[in-house]
Amino acid sequence: MKMFDSNYVEKELKNINNYLNKPINIYIFGGGAMSFYDLKIATKDIDVLLPSEAEASALIKALYKSGYNKSETKDPVYIKMKTREIIENTDGFRWDIFVNKICGGLTFSMDMQKRSKRYKEFTNIKTYLVSPEDIFILKSVTSRLRDREDMFTLFSHGLNIEIIKKEIQKQAKLDENKAWLSYFFIGLDELVSEYNVIFPNYDEFLRLAEEEMLEKLILEFIQKKPRSLNDLASIFKCDKNEIKRILEELMKQDKISRVRGKFNLNKKYDYN
Repeated sequence: MKMFDSNYVEKELKNINNYLNKPINIYIFGGGAMSFYDLKIATKDIDVLLPSEAEASALIKALYKSGYNKSETKDPVYIKMKTREIIENTDGFRWDIFVNKICGGLTFSMDMQKRSKRYKEFTNIKTYLVSPEDIFILKSVTSRLRDREDMFTLFSHGLNIEIIKKEIQKQAKLDENKAWLSYFFIGLDELVSEYNVIFPNYDEFLRLAEEEMLEKLILEFIQKKPRSLNDLASIFKCDKNEIKRILEELMKQDKISRVRGKFNLNKKYDYN
């Protein structure tokens, strides 16, 4: 597989700048950002996020004008990631373009934007590097070649674990249809297993993932029919106090209500 260094990527950015007729903001993540952070020697592509569809369309048009062509990938990993467009040049260098959401649904939050580091600025392009902590999160919820290797590199150079914890918890609230805490932990656990690292607060991330899954299972069972605390404790073979704590939290969120000792899913909460 052909790889490209940061000098090549910067040259391509300068070239694309000449084909743009309006200013755009590009947030770079993945291997491309890691190469600009000097954490990777080279990358096979550049993953970019555009804040708006208008900016994404302008970039895509500029890429086509400069000689790029659409890549018709059938790789299920990339299809699952829901890229806006995948475009490649004759050298084999590829742009994976996302708008607002990344890697199958993670929201590019305001905090992610604020943490991004301003990088190169051209006439029509302002580039930003997504923070190492947020790149780590994005790598954790995907399973592409070298993702765990990149997570190890990021971890080895130092990360603010509290930022990671707060962001992945926020993502879980932003999209309750996805199990982001669980997806994150799966990637984290693979990192720990493959590279034998001691990750700070590993047990805390495990607890968050387990609670998320238990909460979703409770909602699923309550949706089928009202259940009592004893019913749920028996079904899940869990400590009654743990189930009670989750039920109380779900009532605070107005997702469920208690009627005659049984818990019901509130109609305004659409679990599906």
